[in-house]
Amino acid sequence: MIILFANQKGGVGKSTLAVLFSNYLSLAKNREVVIFDMDNQQSIYNKHQASLVLENPPLYEVETLELNQFDIVSGVFKENQDQIAILDVAGNIENDALIPIFKGVDLIISPFAYDEFSVNATIDFSSVVKLLNKDVPIVFIPNRIRASVKYETLESVNAGLQKFGAVTQPITERIDFQRITTYETPPNVIQVVASVFELIYNEFLRSKAHDNAIH
Repeated sequence: MIILFANQKGGVGKSTLAVLFSNYLSLAKNREVVIFDMDNQQSIYNKHQASLVLENPPLYEVETLELNQFDIVSGVFKENQDQIAILDVAGNIENDALIPIFKGVDLIISPFAYDEFSVNATIDFSSVVKLLNKDVPIVFIPNRIRASVKYETLESVNAGLQKFGAVTQPITERIDFQRITTYETPPNVIQVVASVFELIYNEFLRSKAHDNAIH
């Protein structure tokens, strides 16, 4: 199975959530995961390398990959539901190298914020994705949400995004998100993300794993 973390708007916690979700799959669900860092910043790969220097046992492999090498991932993971490939990609919809990725993934997870620029970028991103792959499920995660702020447009934004996919409960902004690694998730962070990840797993991953086990 291939899961893409992407959005056209940067700074919405895409890479952080990709690591957290990979940790969740590995630790809570005992699933075999590989992260492919296809973002130019390679923040996940660099974080993973830092943990190896400290001799922390890795939960999974993290590899760097160019966008035009997606066929390598597709060839190994597309029909194998026991293994999960997590792709971290900068979702620049003007980059034609993303077209095979949008067409070939099984699930897209798109973090966003409730500011106007992020919402517009998310809608543009989703519109392009659905033109290329109308059947791919998209899950939108409101991320880095400030609990003390009232978001006047929340309901209308959610309604707009639900035309393209599902919108989860928001994940609040926390300073301790900066301390996550590719080998562990702090317990207080687990409490924040667990319900959102459990919903995604039950809806989009559990049935596929079950079907594969039957066959």
